Amino acid sequence: RALGPSKALLNPVPVSQSTKMQVQAFFNKGASTAKVAKKAAKASVPRPSGKSTRGWLGGEGGAQNLDKWYGPDRALFLPSGLLDKNDLPDYLDGTLPGDYGYDPLGLGKDAETVDKYRANELLHARWAMLAAAGILIPEGLQANGADIVGGTWFETGAEMLNGGTLNYFAVPWGIINNPLPLFLVIAVEVGLMGAVEFYRRNGAGPAGYSPGVGKFDASIFDGLDPLYPGGPFDPLGLADDPEVLQELKVKEIKNGRLAMVSVLGFAVQSYVTGEGPYANWSKHVADPFGYNLLTVLGAEERTPTL
Repeated sequence: RALGPSKALLNPVPVSQSTKMQVQAFFNKGASTAKVAKKAAKASVPRPSGKSTRGWLGGEGGAQNLDKWYGPDRALFLPSGLLDKNDLPDYLDGTLPGDYGYDPLGLGKDAETVDKYRANELLHARWAMLAAAGILIPEGLQANGADIVGGTWFETGAEMLNGGTLNYFAVPWGIINNPLPLFLVIAVEVGLMGAVEFYRRNGAGPAGYSPGVGKFDASIFDGLDPLYPGGPFDPLGLADDPEVLQELKVKEIKNGRLAMVSVLGFAVQSYVTGEGPYANWSKHVADPFGYNLLTVLGAEERTPTL
């Protein structure tokens, strides 16, 4: 006769000890298998190093919506109503940092050509960012009291060719006296940059020491990305989180493109005004309506006469 629910609870069916052991073994096996699978899945996904990242102005750090910069739903150079995604070339598929689908002249042609242009663009972008800082900072320091010879970027070479020397480590309140002649500056820069470029092109590097890593040998550079080598030099831990690194790549190329345009603007501006960008900026800030593009181009000395 079937037992009711209450009687079934009060009078459970007796179970042998061997049956209990078999049931426990079954569930323990399933739990251990799940743990192994979970551990394997966790190991296959890149994880941050555990360092907490914060925003520059506080708040939460970390990558912010990578889909905005990568993949088919990334931001493009025109709004969706003015640009059909089906019209984008196949080689601009959203895998590269800073890919907005912009190639009106069709220079990319294929993925191999795009990779070549990307390498050239990134190297020029990094040079331009260094150049923009190297143009603005010495001129700004000289304008604020530092004893710098040829602080304006297009006057530096002329000053040194006339027997002048170049002092590094200048600050507004003083200067470290280390005069270097032109030939020595050129030799040092060619030697250092030549070595760096040699190692970059060959995907190798010398043994050395780096903070946070300690001593390392040359094998640490094997298999590194030639455009984003990283390696032992990452004192700020910027590459600890793979997603943050992807976002930083976008920021780097965007700032690099801006720097390339800026350096071109510095060159044209110096030709037009005969002054450096810091001097132009200072005059504009002091008198925005009296010193700007229109007043400079419309100045009397620039008005053509017959």
